[in-house]
Amino acid sequence: MSLKLRLLFIVSLILIINFFAAGYFMVQNARQAIAAEMVSSTQLARGLLINALPTLRFSNDLSERLTLIVDSVRHTRHIRAWFEDMNGQPLIGQEERMAFFNKPDAPDWFIRIMEPEAVAFRRLITKGSQSFGYLVVEADPSDEVTEVWRDMQVLMVLGGFFLILILILVYMALRQGLRPLGELSDALARLENSDFTARVNSGGAKELTPIQIRFNHMASVLENTMAENHALAGNMLTVQESERRDLARELHDELAPCLFGIRVDLGEIERIAIDNSLPDIEEKVSSVKLITTHIQSLVRKMLSRLRPMTLDDLGLTDALRDMLHNWRDRQPEIDWEWDFSGELNTLSDTQQVTIYRVVQECTTNCVRHAQASHVRVEVRREKENIKVSVTDDGRGLDNDSVIKGFGLIGMRERVSALGGRIAFDTEEGLGLQVRVLIPVKSED
Repeated sequence: MSLKLRLLFIVSLILIINFFAAGYFMVQNARQAIAAEMVSSTQLARGLLINALPTLRFSNDLSERLTLIVDSVRHTRHIRAWFEDMNGQPLIGQEERMAFFNKPDAPDWFIRIMEPEAVAFRRLITKGSQSFGYLVVEADPSDEVTEVWRDMQVLMVLGGFFLILILILVYMALRQGLRPLGELSDALARLENSDFTARVNSGGAKELTPIQIRFNHMASVLENTMAENHALAGNMLTVQESERRDLARELHDELAPCLFGIRVDLGEIERIAIDNSLPDIEEKVSSVKLITTHIQSLVRKMLSRLRPMTLDDLGLTDALRDMLHNWRDRQPEIDWEWDFSGELNTLSDTQQVTIYRVVQECTTNCVRHAQASHVRVEVRREKENIKVSVTDDGRGLDNDSVIKGFGLIGMRERVSALGGRIAFDTEEGLGLQVRVLIPVKSED
């Protein structure tokens, strides 16, 4: 559960407890007030009746006199009075007695909670030795119960309204207060994706300001450090490629002619040995020629690894085409497709070598490991970036291969040294796409 939901739940719980506590005390106070009012009203009516009963002795019309007595308390608040015979049948004030049994306008459970114990006064009416019936006075709390229930309804409506209002205000305050944390989380995600320009605004809750300031300082330090590392790696890569180019040139210009001269001399020695019938010398010359041929093959491989000679002879675009044509001739079962756009031959030497090596590594992996039937290579130079994409429909890579693959690590280091980014979109059994983005400005 999120922090906002937890705090909203706690606030809701506190408000609901307070609401029920207020309702409980309100009901208790109302019960006590109703009970006290019922007792007070009954005593008042009782006093009126007791004062009026002696007049029955002097009345010739008992029924008329009883009606007057009942009417005398008719308008007393919360009091119902009637006269009933000895069998309990109402004779006078029957409508009052029926009104007494009217339920308050409230739920049954609330009536059971609110209604106090019945407060009643019964007096036997006699004249001489004859008993006529009972004069009954009882308290009627229905009006008070109805009023309290209406007050409770108003309380519930107001309580619900303020509960919702308070929760909305608390939610808005929490959202506003926690927004810097969301911005901080987004900025951390950008840092995780190597975007070291991420910053957060120093606003919001005062308590978060030191964290925001320290984060911005950390991001600034990381940005400067990464820029320095990229510059250093780029310089190292430039120096490395320069040394490789010089070494390849020396191997090509110095060692290759020497080996060629050795082969020429060996051919002459072999001719002399044949003319003079010297089989031992002829055999030794053949052995040395094989060794020389092997050394020449090793030199060519070393030259290819140190520096792709076609890159210097043809330029990047034609060198890539030559590479892919060679792959098409050697792997005709694979459908090779490529698309190059933009001026690629004017890129810096380091950028050209990096792009060539990335494509070379990707296509080699497609042939050796991917078991692909279709490979597409795209290289596009745009205004500010160079985009390289190699896509195959092979078996893809697992996470360990992406993280630990030596060739993939080498590509990542080369691209990172130029301030670029590389991504591997893959799923086992569904192919692989290697995407590279190199900023053009890095050539400076």
